[in-house]
Amino acid sequence: MLEINWSTLLLEIANFLVLAYVLNRFLFKPLRKMLDERTSQVTRAMDEAKQSRREAEALKSEYEGKRENIETEIAALKNEVRIVTDATRQQMLQEAYQEIEAMQKRASDELEQQRADALRLHRGKIGELVTTLTRSMLQDILTPQLHQAYLDAFLEQLRVVQLEGRISTGGEETVSAELITATSLPQGTKARIVTTLEAVIEHPLELAYRVDPALIAGAMVRLGDTLIDGSLQVQLQHLRSRYEAEIG
Repeated sequence: MLEINWSTLLLEIANFLVLAYVLNRFLFKPLRKMLDERTSQVTRAMDEAKQSRREAEALKSEYEGKRENIETEIAALKNEVRIVTDATRQQMLQEAYQEIEAMQKRASDELEQQRADALRLHRGKIGELVTTLTRSMLQDILTPQLHQAYLDAFLEQLRVVQLEGRISTGGEETVSAELITATSLPQGTKARIVTTLEAVIEHPLELAYRVDPALIAGAMVRLGDTLIDGSLQVQLQHLRSRYEAEIG
């Protein structure tokens, strides 16, 4: 039969209880406290890590949003710059075209003005040159038949001329007249001219006669202050006046 030594058992129990108390007091409690603190630190660190992660994600989202906005703004700015650049280029091209057209017009106006000035400056000389050349050419081709044709034309001019109220006789029965021809006239032609004049003025004539080769062809009659000019010279003068008026 098993014998129990109660004193020894009680001593062992007391030692165990003392050891348990010591361990609980000086080991388990500090260790549990340390573990609790460690757990708290770990939990706090994990919470901070989670918070940091959330903040980081929020910052990332915010950054990505800002980046998208920035990219959108950059794209808008690029588009605006392109539009402004295109508009500016078009405006510059338009202004350049307008300036070129204005320069061309100014140059054209200046050339036209210079041409007009030159013509006005030299139209007298040009008219004289044209008249001289024409006179020279006519003198080379004038024949007796052409001279007679001009005289016949002068006679027709005399027949239709209106002299009413333009010839004053001064109470005299005859009217003084001067006949000038480019070439010497046959007596018969001179008589025809006198007869025609007397019929027109309805008075007898006292006629003075002379030849002036400067008339080129044809004739002229001076009745007081009235001049009836049927010469080729006056026709050339009219031609010169019209020519100078046209080029002026």
